[in-house]
Amino acid sequence: MSNAENTSGRYILTLPLKTELYQEHILEKRFRLGEQLYNKFLNFEKKKYFEMTKRKDYRNAQSLIKDYTYQIKSLNNASDISKETKKMIQDFKKQRKEQYDIIYNIKKMFNWPEFGFGMDMKKYRGYYKKNLNSQICNNLAVRCFRAFEKMEEELIKDQYRSDEDKVNPCVHYKRKDSLKSLCGSQNTTGIRFILDDEMNVGTVKWQGLEFSIDLAKCTLYEWKALQSEICYCAVKREKIKGKWKYYIQLTLKGHVPDKFNKQTGELKRQLGKGSVGLYFTSTSLTVSTENSVKTYPLEIKNHEDKKTELLQKMDTSRRATNPYNYNEDGTSKEKCEINGWHFSKAYKKYRAELYEIFRKECEEKKLLQEILANEVIASGDVFNCNKMDFKFLQRNLGKKIQSASPAMLKTTIERKLSYHDVSINEISYSNLNPVLEEKNISKKNLEDMATLIRQF
Repeated sequence: MSNAENTSGRYILTLPLKTELYQEHILEKRFRLGEQLYNKFLNFEKKKYFEMTKRKDYRNAQSLIKDYTYQIKSLNNASDISKETKKMIQDFKKQRKEQYDIIYNIKKMFNWPEFGFGMDMKKYRGYYKKNLNSQICNNLAVRCFRAFEKMEEELIKDQYRSDEDKVNPCVHYKRKDSLKSLCGSQNTTGIRFILDDEMNVGTVKWQGLEFSIDLAKCTLYEWKALQSEICYCAVKREKIKGKWKYYIQLTLKGHVPDKFNKQTGELKRQLGKGSVGLYFTSTSLTVSTENSVKTYPLEIKNHEDKKTELLQKMDTSRRATNPYNYNEDGTSKEKCEINGWHFSKAYKKYRAELYEIFRKECEEKKLLQEILANEVIASGDVFNCNKMDFKFLQRNLGKKIQSASPAMLKTTIERKLSYHDVSINEISYSNLNPVLEEKNISKKNLEDMATLIRQF
């Protein structure tokens, strides 16, 4: 999304909702029903997926695709590629395409495309129509389809990983209070936002519920955003200090309005000039410009002592209220032997405190990364970075990469650069390694790596 006219762009504006107690009860019920609907629908699609994948022709096609891919890679990595080798590669690609067509036809037979998920949802949404309209139900079906898509992508990658590095992905059910938003598909039915410019009031309507938003305190940025066409709306919730807070998320058409500095009147988020090298590690970002090189640590302060204390208190409380779910040696019984869990008020209080700590850490990290992303985009207009598999790092490094979140920072930088129609050029290590050997540069030397990437 650039500063030029772009009607195909999208961006989101979030505004808080003023809710009464009875409205909060209704909203909580609708989110709970949304979780139930998603889980029931996911269970149905999961059974269908296993029926589809256990077919012999499906499994044979997958194994042949894997074999053909290995053969194509081995032929491409050969030192001398003759005409016969090129012909063999083309033949293997044709044969692999035939197997992909077989899998596509099997999926079509099982009504597996995204449209098929919408058709399957018709069997379930009738029971929930008083609280969840058809648009919201279809959106939940799309989320379910996306979950299966991600799982299939990781399963394909797992085929080429060693046994130690395999992720073994799967789709997950929604746990209690894990559904954070319910979204429509247009602003004419279901969740609707109506703007009254004369009264400076915005109204949100959703199946018998009506919320008014006082726009008198809106910033200039929010007023400019509200003049754009609304594509669709979503109701989002966030638990703050143990209580649910509700928001309306407006997905707007066009480009993001410009932000100005109140003191100087200058534009914010301006691009600089020159090439920039970004070197991501699991815990830091090194930025190399034509004038300087600087390393930014990404880890934030974690309250591990407080977290450990709360977890110990929660465990003590859980054991006191559920003694029948534990063996004599203190270990938990098998899942089939447990007859449910009961939590005391103290346990719920500790759990709310722990959730609040995680929420504050997340907000702090997000704020710091937004500030750092603004500094990065102001340093140049051509950006190079190293290519990293962050999901693989997350599996091996765990808490370290969770505290730093380099993938989240990279996504933030890419989003801010997209406003100016600029993208980041990723350089793989297969291209970097020969240069590193030639110049005798170590990957641990962050400044040299960032400078090399900038000059690549």
